Amino acid sequence: MTRRSLFTATIVFALATSVALAADFEATFDKTLTVSGAPTVSISTGAGTIHVTAGTDNQVHIVGHVRSRDGDDSAVKQIAAAPPIAQSDNTITIGASQGNSDLYRHVSIDYDVTTPRSTVLTARSGSGDVGVAGLAGALSANSGSGSLHLTVTGTADVKAQTGSGSINLDGVAAGLRAGTGSGSIEVIGSPNADWTLRTGSGNIHLKVGNNARFTLDASTGSGSVHVDQPMATQGSANRHHVSGTVNGGGSAIRAATGSGDVIINGASTVSQR
Repeated sequence: MTRRSLFTATIVFALATSVALAADFEATFDKTLTVSGAPTVSISTGAGTIHVTAGTDNQVHIVGHVRSRDGDDSAVKQIAAAPPIAQSDNTITIGASQGNSDLYRHVSIDYDVTTPRSTVLTARSGSGDVGVAGLAGALSANSGSGSLHLTVTGTADVKAQTGSGSINLDGVAAGLRAGTGSGSIEVIGSPNADWTLRTGSGNIHLKVGNNARFTLDASTGSGSVHVDQPMATQGSANRHHVSGTVNGGGSAIRAATGSGDVIINGASTVSQR
């Protein structure tokens, strides 16, 4: 064998070994719980994504994908064998708080959860995206550094907060509090209760329907405010700050960005993602 052939064979062997080792440091667990009525579900992960969708009325199905971040597969195996899931009647807690904190220090867990449409959900990720689709219960979603993509179908309140990432909300029909340190906020829905939206740097875009009734206070540090619907302004208005009533007024919308535009228009069709 020539020196070049030997070098190539060594590289191929090293890559194959690396792939094999990586496979050893991943594991999946799968668990189904039975519930009745509207369950309360809390999901938390230190480093991972959370994806939740609506499913059958009496089951919560949880799939967890566990990965090692330091090349040690012992924690991965332990977590997969005894996942951090606890149930007390109709309350389900999913996340590392149920286990030994040291065990979770160097792993990431992605959660794919299917739960009844009526679920009251709290979802928190330390550094990952959170996606929710089809739920009608009250929803609270939080990420330290990830984007939030939430589609709701009911009339319960929504809370969405991320340290650095975008927020996209479809179907909001009740109270809303949404904030990000640096990212855009897009909301499609009906302001039937008060909305508060804040971002440090990013655009705020609201699609609320031409007939929506609301009282607006919108401001930007370096950008402009644009409202499609006819509005009766209150006090002085300029490109950086607008306040007034739309269609006679109604629930309060407070929107503020440090650096970006605030745009409010009549389109209210729920987008498909």
